[in-house]
Amino acid sequence: MKIKQLLFWILCFASLELRAQQTTAEKLYPIEQIQQGFSNKFVYKRQVIENPLALQIPLLEARDPEVSLEFNTFKRQRKLMTWISSIGLGVSAYSLLKPGQVTDGFYLSTIGAAALVNVYVGTVSMRHLKRALTKYNSLVGEDPKISFEVKSHGAQGASMELHWKYNF
Repeated sequence: MKIKQLLFWILCFASLELRAQQTTAEKLYPIEQIQQGFSNKFVYKRQVIENPLALQIPLLEARDPEVSLEFNTFKRQRKLMTWISSIGLGVSAYSLLKPGQVTDGFYLSTIGAAALVNVYVGTVSMRHLKRALTKYNSLVGEDPKISFEVKSHGAQGASMELHWKYNF
């Protein structure tokens, strides 16, 4: 009898330790995208965010490989856009410092090509961001506002529950 009680208490303490070691899943909040003219704004936890790179923390907290891949691709392409813009800036600065050294055709073709590549890369990067947001918001999932549940308790009867959730 004492061995059974000892085993029972050991199992109880072991299960308590295992429960304490479980990681708690953080609550994910949806991210909404608002387009105003040519600019995009994002709403996260009732905060308006203008820079999409600021969404890195909530998107990576989802710990989803697809969301991480899409967002990191977006981030990498934004960095590429910065480098392409700096090439155009370098040619412009060089033509101002040393007039006559850069022909008009080379100057215009370099600036035009940099602008076109920037527009293309910017469009593709926004597609990756939208994919990341779509996947993230599908992971968040909205809880039902009203739920109804019926439980049976064997021979003792049944109980009904009505839950109503309202977000303030």
